[in-house]
Amino acid sequence: MRITEGTIAGNYLYAVGRSRERIVQLQTQLASGKKILKSSDDPQVAGSVMRLSESLKQRQQFYNNAIEGQGVADTTAMTLGQFSDVLISVKDLMVRASSTAYVADMNTFGERADQYLSELVDIANTTFSGKYIFGGTHTTDQPFTLNSDRTAVIANPDGIDGDIRYPLGEGIAQQANISGEEGLMGTAIFELVIQIRDSLKTGDFKATDFLPQFEDAMEHVLNKSSYAASFAEHFQAVADNLNEQELQLKQYMSVIQDTDVAEATMKLKHEEVMLDAALNTGGRIIPKSLLDFLR
Repeated sequence: MRITEGTIAGNYLYAVGRSRERIVQLQTQLASGKKILKSSDDPQVAGSVMRLSESLKQRQQFYNNAIEGQGVADTTAMTLGQFSDVLISVKDLMVRASSTAYVADMNTFGERADQYLSELVDIANTTFSGKYIFGGTHTTDQPFTLNSDRTAVIANPDGIDGDIRYPLGEGIAQQANISGEEGLMGTAIFELVIQIRDSLKTGDFKATDFLPQFEDAMEHVLNKSSYAASFAEHFQAVADNLNEQELQLKQYMSVIQDTDVAEATMKLKHEEVMLDAALNTGGRIIPKSLLDFLR
């Protein structure tokens, strides 16, 4: 089989061209920091990167949900604690009012109970990120309103019940809130405080008429505060786990798509040496006239 000078030149140019392509590819990988610049470079790896990117995006959303859910639950637990503190003050007021030493101060005690009522309503209308935490699913509407003559606390007519859940995984959602209906017994506690206030103001207050029911209400609020705190702990645990998963995914993505600088640099130097050798060899093997023609 006769090998023509044209065949030699063609093979030579093809080899040189391929070498230059590899050099350009390695230079681009080093400049971009990525081994896969387009899906055609390695379809299998490119597909894996796409799937990992989608999984990472999903986990980041679940993580954001966990952080927001934790904020709602933490705020709910803290606010129920504040509500409980005011109830303790009301109970202390009731205990003092039951003593004959304070008979003359009944009206003053009534005024103080009225101030506590205002504090309780304010606390019950606490917001987190602009949303009412005791509004149930109606987070944009104020859940409780003290009427103008201060004789009643009115709940949002659209409702103050319902759970708010945050997706934390495929088919997994965690409750974050304690509704006003569940946590504050609707308006029952406010009604009880109003009765205590009015009884103090009229001077016919008897602690035994209110204490058993009031202490049950206090225990109820404390229990719901504990529930909310447990929600917050769960959100924190999930957030920590998702954060760890995210780090692992990023590390794996780095392994399959990021450029190994040391390896790429070594390959680049090798390709440059091979190209120089090919060019030098070609200059000796291919006739000068053909090289002139190729130029």
